[in-house]
Amino acid sequence: MPSKVCWRSVSFSFLQIQEWNEEFTVFQPDSGKTHFLNQMGMQILSTLDQSPASADDVCILLAEQFQLPQDQNFFQQIIKTLHHLDELGLIEKAG
Repeated sequence: MPSKVCWRSVSFSFLQIQEWNEEFTVFQPDSGKTHFLNQMGMQILSTLDQSPASADDVCILLAEQFQLPQDQNFFQQIIKTLHHLDELGLIEKAG
């Protein structure tokens, strides 16, 4: 199911990020909240900071990087993660 919606990071340069054994704490100064992300979640944020991307593009990149199959289940998990990061205010729909 192709996705035309593009996503981008929000205020990535202001986030305070610390790595802890391949997991990350991400502090958002504007909200005062701290979030915990795994490698894949952090890679999504980093990727979207470099350039807005569709869910399809994010899936392709992550599947290659983490050597995972690009099946419907993986795509649905990425969509779910994108929406969760959006709810947290870490990313937003572009345009």
